[in-house]
Parts: sequence; structure tokens; C-alpha cells
Amino acid sequence: MKFTIKLSQAAAEVVDSLTNRELLDQVCCPTYTRVGPDRTETFGAMFFHPTEREELEQQIERFQSRCKIPPFIVSDLECGAGNMVLGATKFPSMMSISQTNSVELAYEVGAIAAKEAGELGYNWTFSPVADLAYDPDSPVVGIRSAGKDPEHTIKMVSAYMRGLQDHGMMATIKHFPGDGFGTYDQHLTTPVNPLSREEWRAGPGKVFKDLIDDGAMAIMPGHISLPAFDEIDEATGTYPPATISRKLLVDLLRGELGFDGLIVTDAVEMGGLVGYINYFDACALALENGCDILLFTRMDDIFYREMEQRLETGMLSIDTLKKRALRIVSLKFQLGLMDGTHRVVEASNPIRNLEAAKEVVAKSITVVRDRKQLIPYPITRQTRVLHVVIMNHADRFAELYDKIKDELGKHTDQLTQWVDPGPDNLYRAMCEQAYDLVICSIGSKLSYGLNVVRLHDEVARNMMAGWSKLGTPIIFVSHFHSYVHKEYETSIDTIVNTYGDIDCTIEYLIEGIFGKRGLNRSLYAHD
Repeated sequence: MKFTIKLSQAAAEVVDSLTNRELLDQVCCPTYTRVGPDRTETFGAMFFHPTEREELEQQIERFQSRCKIPPFIVSDLECGAGNMVLGATKFPSMMSISQTNSVELAYEVGAIAAKEAGELGYNWTFSPVADLAYDPDSPVVGIRSAGKDPEHTIKMVSAYMRGLQDHGMMATIKHFPGDGFGTYDQHLTTPVNPLSREEWRAGPGKVFKDLIDDGAMAIMPGHISLPAFDEIDEATGTYPPATISRKLLVDLLRGELGFDGLIVTDAVEMGGLVGYINYFDACALALENGCDILLFTRMDDIFYREMEQRLETGMLSIDTLKKRALRIVSLKFQLGLMDGTHRVVEASNPIRNLEAAKEVVAKSITVVRDRKQLIPYPITRQTRVLHVVIMNHADRFAELYDKIKDELGKHTDQLTQWVDPGPDNLYRAMCEQAYDLVICSIGSKLSYGLNVVRLHDEVARNMMAGWSKLGTPIIFVSHFHSYVHKEYETSIDTIVNTYGDIDCTIEYLIEGIFGKRGLNRSLYAHD
């Protein structure tokens, strides 16, 4: 059932009592690290980054105690709470959850995230990602997505979303109208979603529509343009990002798709928005053209002064500002934040949470390709194994390599590990048949602003010299980039995807490669 914000008289009375500056505070969600502990304003929401649990509890409690209007306490629970809440259960990725093809498990992971974060006071998450992993080289989607197929994505994302919302956590589907259709990064520039109206309605449009119909409470527009539904900006000759597009937010999202929940911008300082238009104009136009709340605003004297100027010129009307604040405060009444009746979060079960994480890993590690039927590989203590690392920023993943080395050491006494050895060394070793088996960790990890997710620069040269075709059995493993096999269609004959790494991932991976446990061979999340 669609979610609707119910405007209330009680909320209207609260909003009428606010000054212009207090109204601005109510429609903004800054970060606690940037605002600091000494501010006394009642911000509409506050985002808390990971920090030690005791300190985090103190920060949230201190902030809440000073707010005249109870705030939203926000995090980014894209695949459980463990990546954002220290000490919470870690799950590998949304694509890993999706690859299990278990609606029940996806729902449970959402519920676990809601419980673990809710125990600390969180009540809103900017997740789940609803983007389709359409372009293998997208620098920001990848394993954050549930996959490429709209129907499978709807099934898995909806389950995760309902798990969150059924347990007191407001969910946010993102990034409307759909990222993942190109190689540009909205952190840096304004990507264009190139789909026609028919293609969009059958793809990302269907995903957003069905998730709205399933009760999504909030939506985050990306700094992404959609020319099929918009008008060109004559001044620049380009199409505006959805964040400031009335055509996309009001006509398409509110109108055609019928969404009546909360609209929150993506971070307003991202290049896809403020590289397109002046920072303060962007904030004003986002509110004026359909957004309810601004994310990661810099709440300093400059911001207030510039926004007040835009109120004076009419770029942002006081009527709009009050309407946005009214929606936010009404939602807080509706959820029970204003009178303290917001649902008490039931305690999570740490033992079951860990079991669920292990179940996700066990069901999601996938043999994507195995042309020579190498898996399961018949290893012995005398098998000469070489573990090769061909990954960008290899220095960041030393802990991963150590785990692989430890797990391989449980199966063989003849183990060597090379990091970025170069094609010449690999060529000679394969020609000399120096090893019986090569396991090669390959790929890049998503990192905003990186703008290249595939192997690149000098590290990519390791894939030269033809060493993968010289007779030695080679099993490639992609830990983070699930589409390596598409680029290396012929040079990689066997590859396994793990879709992320948590404590049990490498243990289950190595056991699977050597036939001690089964591995998934169905590509639910992608082709």
C-alpha cells in the first residue's frame, strides 16, 4: 500500500511558530561531524557517521536532548547496519543478499538492520539502493544494487525495504530516476539516463513504481538527468539533474508514479548538482521544485545568509519553505516522534544475526563461469598453489590477502602469494609450470569519485602476456566488482564472485573451491 504523509493541524501550529531560520533548519539534514557537538539548533534530521558505540550513543542523546522538535536520526543501512554502525552485524552487499534469491532472508536482513540501528536511536535510513546494475562499468552502482533485472530487483529490494519499515526504520529508495546506465559518477558530474520513455517505464520506472506501491516512505533523487521526460536548459544546452527538476519530481514522481512520501536530495555538495548550478541556487530550487529536505548542507553563517537572500528575491518562497517544513513535522507526528509513541524497537538477537550473515554468504558466493570444470578442485597438501592479487589500490586490502593465505594454508603446504607481480613474472611461472593451481584475486572496489570501477592503470597490465592460456589451472575470484568476467570474456575461463567480504567469506570461498561446501551457480542478480 502506498505511503502518504498526513498533514496535521498540530504540525501546522508548530510550523507557524518557527522563524525563517528555524524553518531552514527543519528542512536540512547536515552531518554531525560537520555541525559539531555545540550547536543548539533543531535540525530536521541529522546524519551520524560511524564511530565507537559509546561515543555514538552520547552524540545522539546529546543532539536529541537539545531539539525542540524531535529529529530524524539518520544512517545509510544499504546492506545491514554493520558498515555504518560499529559492532553491528556485517553483511557483504545488497547484490550478495539479492544473489541468495531468498525473499525471506532479504526481509530478515532489513529487520536486523532496523533493530541494530534502532537500538541506538536511528529511525531513518538512506537505503535501499533501487538502481539497476545495467552498465557493468558503473562507478557507483555495482554490488550496491540488487541486480539488472527489474522484476528480481523489485522482489529483493522490496523485501529488504519492508524488513526495515516493519521494524520502525523509515526506508529511502534511491537514486530516482535511476543510476547505473553509464560510466559517469554523480559525485563528480551530472550523468544522463539515456532511456526512452518506454524503456524507462519498463526498467527503472517500473522498479520505483512498484516499490512506491509497496509502501516506500522516502525517495532520494540522484543528480541524474532524464531527457526523455524533461526539458533542456537553454543556458547550458543540457538537461537538469532530477534534484532540481520540477518535470521529474512533481510531474513524473509525484504525478505519474503517485508518490506522496518524503523526498530527500542526495548530498547537495556533489558535483552532479553544484557543478551544474550555484550551490545556494541548487538548495533553493531543490526545495522549490519538489524536494522536502536537503542532505549534507553546510549549516554555517554563509548558508543562512545566502538562503535568506533567495527568500528575499523569491527564488525560494516562504510559502514553499513552510510547506516543506509542514510535511516534515507532520510526518514526525504521524510516526509518533512528537509525542514519544514511536515504535519501541525490539531487541535484536546477536546469535541469529550472525547466522543470517553466514547464510547470506553461503548462498551467494557464485561460480559465474567454469568452462574447464575446475571447481571443485582436488587439492592435496602437496599441491603447489599461487595466490595472485591483481587489484587496484592493493595496499588497502592486506587483511583480505592475509585471510586468503590463512585459509589456503589449511589445505596445502605449498603456498606462494604475489601482489601485483607484473605480466612477465606470471608468464615465466606459467611457462615453467611452477605451480599446479593459481587462484587470482582480481578487480576494483567501488569508491565514490574514483570514476573507474574496472581494472585500470599499471595494475591492469598484469592481464597481458597470455599467462592465463599456458596450461596451468587458474581460478579467478572477484571480491567486489561483479562484472570482471564481462571485460575478460575469453581470457578468464573460471571465475567466482563473492559480492563483498565479511568474516566468513574467505573461509566459505576456499571451502567451496575445494569441494568442502557447495557454491551457487545461478546468476540471479546479474547475467
